Amino acid sequence: MNTTHTSGEACIRALQEDEKKELLGTAKQLDFRAGELVVKKGTPVHGLYLLKTGTVELALDEGQTKKVLMLLFPGEIIGINCAYSTKHYSFSARALTDCSVDILNYETFSGLLKQNTDFAMLFIQYISTVNEHFLNWHMKLTEKNSAGALAFLLCEFEKSYGQHTFELPLTRKDLARVIGFSKESVLKNLADFRKEGLVKSTGRTIEILNSVRLQDISNYG
Repeated sequence: MNTTHTSGEACIRALQEDEKKELLGTAKQLDFRAGELVVKKGTPVHGLYLLKTGTVELALDEGQTKKVLMLLFPGEIIGINCAYSTKHYSFSARALTDCSVDILNYETFSGLLKQNTDFAMLFIQYISTVNEHFLNWHMKLTEKNSAGALAFLLCEFEKSYGQHTFELPLTRKDLARVIGFSKESVLKNLADFRKEGLVKSTGRTIEILNSVRLQDISNYG
C-alpha cells in the first residue's frame, strides 16, 4: 500500500460499502455557527468529529492568551491525534465559519480498525500525516517572518480549497491572530504580494496568481 491518504474522509471512502453504511449510519450531524466552540480542551473523546463543511481553528487557551495551533478544513477528523492516546482533547476547536460535523461512533470506528487491516493501515498513514502537518504548521508559524507565515497560510487555503480563487473565512485581524503577527504586518504583506503580482484581493476574495513564488516565500521567508 503506497498511497498516503491526507484526510480522514479519504480513509473512510476506502471502507467496504457495508462497513461505510455501518459507520455512517450511526453518525450524528451537528451544526455550529461561526465562533461557537466545537470541542472544549480537556473533554473526553466520546466520538470522532468528521468536519464536513466549514473551517475550524485548533488553539491552546492559556490564561488570557490563545495560541493558534492550526486550521482544519473539510474532510479532517478533529483531534484525531488525541483519540487513541490520551482520549482527551488537549486543545480547543472553534468554528471559524458556519460548519457541520458528523460525529462518528467511537466503538464502531474502533471495531472497523480491528476487522479491516487495510483500513487500519490507511488510518495509521493518516495519523502520521496529521502529526507531520501539525509540526509543519508549528514550524511555519513560529520560525518564519510575517511574510513567510502569511504566504504559508494562503498556500494552505489554496491547497485545501483546490482552486486558485477562494473566499477567506478570516478577517484581516483574524489572519494576524492565526499567524501571530500584527494586523499592520498582514496588510503590508498583502499589499507587497499584490505589487509583486503574486495575488489579487478584493475584500475577502483572494486569487493566487503565482503559486510557485508564494510557496518559495512560505519556505524561505
